[in-house]
Amino acid sequence: MTEVFVYVFDLFIPIDLTRREILEAFRVDKLKPFELVREIVEGHGVKKVRSVDFYDAIFRGEEFLIEYLVDFANGRVAVRVIGSDDPRRMLREYYEYIKTSK
Repeated sequence: MTEVFVYVFDLFIPIDLTRREILEAFRVDKLKPFELVREIVEGHGVKKVRSVDFYDAIFRGEEFLIEYLVDFANGRVAVRVIGSDDPRRMLREYYEYIKTSK
């Protein structure tokens, strides 16, 4: 079962990384998970990445959502790395978290 997804341009893209791999990368450097999925993101229309900024993250037990703001050739887009068996639910929880914390 897929456990990690990249969410970009309203698409949930399953990837072949584990939650553990993403979390270990995050512990090393907050931008490292993006680097692990960069090729996938670029393959889905985010061409000529100019900069990547860590925006925020939530962790719920073994589940997580990490958000990056990515400047690229056509503007700026949010890219989320989601570790969950139900990425849609995790995205809804993240939106609630953002609404109440910002």
